[in-house]
Amino acid sequence: MIMEEKKRIVNLIYQNTITSFALSILAISATGWMLGDSQIEFGGIFRLGSAGLSFQSIAQIFALSLALGVLNTLLTSDLLFRKVMLLWRMVSLLFLGVVSCIIFAIVFRWFPLNMWEAWAAFLGFFVGGFGLGSLGMIAKTKIEDKRYNKALSNHKLKREGSKDD
Repeated sequence: MIMEEKKRIVNLIYQNTITSFALSILAISATGWMLGDSQIEFGGIFRLGSAGLSFQSIAQIFALSLALGVLNTLLTSDLLFRKVMLLWRMVSLLFLGVVSCIIFAIVFRWFPLNMWEAWAAFLGFFVGGFGLGSLGMIAKTKIEDKRYNKALSNHKLKREGSKDD
């Protein structure tokens, strides 16, 4: 792999990680603010209640965001799967993302294992966030396709014009 390609990959991982981290912090902070101090007794990610997130929780969220950023980059670029449909890439990303989040939630005890309401809310927020992110990616892809198609049309017109001369 050439140096420019490596830089591009590192930049994609960076962008995916920072985006995931920022959105996760915002979503978790909003959830903590709404739930207030009612979650302190359960410990985990909301152990400070409405006072905010602990440094440990922020570091854990960053580690998860980095893992998701790497997964996102590997599955949505042509690094591993050149001929796999985008749909299957997204399904794989959703599955591996959920598995990663579950592993982090269990390892770091973000909430009690036997509290199904917390797990349901957690998975709901994750799938909802994933859905919004996917819609954003689809919109971005459509905009880029239009731009590339317009550039291709302009190039063809210029090329046809130079043949006539």
